[in-house]
Amino acid sequence: MGKQYVNNLPFYNKILLFSFLITFFIVVSTAGFTFFYESNQLKGQLTDRAKGISSLWSVTIPPADVQKVLEAHDPKDPALLKLNDLVGQVQARNASYLEGYLLEPTIQHKNELTFLAISKTDKDYGISNFGLYKAGDPFLKPFEQVLKKKVTTNSEIYRDQYGVWITAFHPILDYSGKVIAVMAVDADASTVDAFKRRIGSYLLFTLLAITILVYFILRWGMQKVLAPVHEIISGINAVSSGDFSVKLKISSQSDLITLGENFNDMTSQLTVLFDRLSDTYKELGSLPDNFIRTHRVEDAIGEMEKIIERTKIQKELQRAEKMNAIGQLAAAVAHEIRNPMTVVRGFLQLFLTKEHLSETELTYVQLMIDELNRAENIINDYLSLAKPDLEQVEKVDICDLTDKVADLMNTFALMSKNISLKTNLEKDVFVKGNQGEIKQVIINIAKNGIEALRSGGQLTLNVQKSDGFGVIEVNDTGIGMSPEELERLGTAFYSLKEKGTGMGLMVCYQIVERMKGRIDVKSEKGAGTTFKVFIPLWEEET
Repeated sequence: MGKQYVNNLPFYNKILLFSFLITFFIVVSTAGFTFFYESNQLKGQLTDRAKGISSLWSVTIPPADVQKVLEAHDPKDPALLKLNDLVGQVQARNASYLEGYLLEPTIQHKNELTFLAISKTDKDYGISNFGLYKAGDPFLKPFEQVLKKKVTTNSEIYRDQYGVWITAFHPILDYSGKVIAVMAVDADASTVDAFKRRIGSYLLFTLLAITILVYFILRWGMQKVLAPVHEIISGINAVSSGDFSVKLKISSQSDLITLGENFNDMTSQLTVLFDRLSDTYKELGSLPDNFIRTHRVEDAIGEMEKIIERTKIQKELQRAEKMNAIGQLAAAVAHEIRNPMTVVRGFLQLFLTKEHLSETELTYVQLMIDELNRAENIINDYLSLAKPDLEQVEKVDICDLTDKVADLMNTFALMSKNISLKTNLEKDVFVKGNQGEIKQVIINIAKNGIEALRSGGQLTLNVQKSDGFGVIEVNDTGIGMSPEELERLGTAFYSLKEKGTGMGLMVCYQIVERMKGRIDVKSEKGAGTTFKVFIPLWEEET
């Protein structure tokens, strides 16, 4: 719920919130670091002071007197009274928060220590000479360390029944180097707690003041900095509602000045776009009544899509009219020219049977017959365009059909040039179309591929299924085509062959379109061409 609330905040409030949180985190981190640093500094100072006093005053303790007290074990022993006076001077000569005492170097029942010499303050706590003290681990561990290593040690802050302390220990050695007592100096660590409370209150007050100050500074700064951004947002809202006359005036920040200039250029271009769109509608003769009042970008996109769709329809109508004109021309030309050509071919074939003709004359006659045959093939292509689609749709196995075409074209490929023909046919690919027309398409495209392999190469025929279509793929490694040549492919009277008319591919395109399919072509100059013929798959009736 909180995350959704933040996501729904306005842009200005989001930046203000995140900036404030980052600043608050930095301030709190700094305050926390200061608090712990100062607390540790005070603790270190107390520890160093206690260790220094314990080391200094241990020198004043006579080992002989300590030895006498340990042997006599008498609370009224003059040597003990002298030691009590010496340890009492620790507090009197230094500070009220320090107090010293002597401990015997033995531990009884694992955690009980024996007081040897005590100060007046210790007596006020109810402690007596040769009394026992139940020590905790924070006290015992440094005490054991001083007995073992014979060096000055100290405890961490600990709490017992008498208060909160930091204790420093220093060994008292006899003349043989044996530890006969331990000088302990307690530093009242409650001052650390008091300091923590005092500095904590100060830091809390400072944190609150800084937080309030930072909030208002950030708010003022964000309003100043984001003023151009608000202007840009207002401009975008105006443009989205159709007002292209809005212009931004940003002068405070150089980077946003560039953005403002680009925005103004955009609105100018949108104005030009709508003017051109209006002119286009006028040319089409169908300007909407509400177009002048409508300047929303999404409406403009919708209108442009309508224009594009209308343009496509007009192109299709023009193409259909062109095909109709070509068909009518083809029918007229075929009927008027075919019969005379048949007569001419007949007489030329008779000349071939004459024995008195020379070899050169026979060659000329054969060449004329070949050219007449080529002319008849062109007429047949025209008739294919003019002929209405009266063929019955049937179930065609394009795998089997392509295999038969491959056998047919293989001989032609070997006879023409050093060309290898390979097939990769997926079984049981049945499409809905006319077998004769599909065969004509495959032969025409394969023949074009072989003719494109001017220096030999490889022609590959593939058959597969893809997204509801049976796909016949014809790939050659020939000369390829440029993008400009691809653009004109399949149009009338355009061919890349010296004696071609372009009618063959045009017929292929028309046949495949009649079967509700399509032809895709990919080609690269010098690398080869791939034709993909898509024909809808046969769907069994249920």
